[in-house]
Amino acid sequence: MVAGLECFDTTLMPHLIVLGLGIFALTPAGDLIMLPALKSKYPILETKFGRTIAGLLLIMFSGFTVSAHTLWMHNKAQEMGGGSFCSGGGVCDCASVIGNADWNTAPVIGVPWGLLGMLAFALFMWLVISIAKEPSASWVLTNLKIGTNFAILGMGIVFYLMYAEYEIGKICQFCTTAHAAHVATTVGLFKLAGMHSTDDWVKGKALVKDEGRHRQRRKKSGYVVPKAAQSDTGEEEE
Repeated sequence: MVAGLECFDTTLMPHLIVLGLGIFALTPAGDLIMLPALKSKYPILETKFGRTIAGLLLIMFSGFTVSAHTLWMHNKAQEMGGGSFCSGGGVCDCASVIGNADWNTAPVIGVPWGLLGMLAFALFMWLVISIAKEPSASWVLTNLKIGTNFAILGMGIVFYLMYAEYEIGKICQFCTTAHAAHVATTVGLFKLAGMHSTDDWVKGKALVKDEGRHRQRRKKSGYVVPKAAQSDTGEEEE
């Protein structure tokens, strides 16, 4: 195998592509990946606030899916009693990490790390979607504090799991991808929190408010009879 590629598993590609797009959206060049058709449908993507929200959701979604993948591997390891249920070789061997009975569940609570990751990323997504829907709500700051505090707590878990890989002597590519998604989520949440009350936030809030008005008008608008169909008396025909 070519040096440097032994840690690459092709089944990681979907997770890595979504993660890469999300990280790129958080950078100053993130505007480049927002297609004109997307901007036309979602004008908020023209703002830094909107692109940060979009980037975070992509990153969190990739974290959720790769965590689900590791949970599947955990269950497969339980079913097979170990063995090679995912590709790898040399120092990169996810089976040796996820299949390790001493390290593959959270201490005390005994929950598989994959399931814990899914719950964490689902919570992050809920917080960010809530903020995106109501950026002017009074509880926005609370959501931001919950998100950033949980992200910091999660960083401690990431370091613990890196230590576990060191103790096992193997690297799990899928776990590492989930770790990268969490680090990117942490950076993105702090970036979003730092944006609160700035001009970028105000612009995004204004667009969300305008879109809400448009939706309300569409809901309230009924059938309007064309002018040509009106009678000479000015009454609408039934």
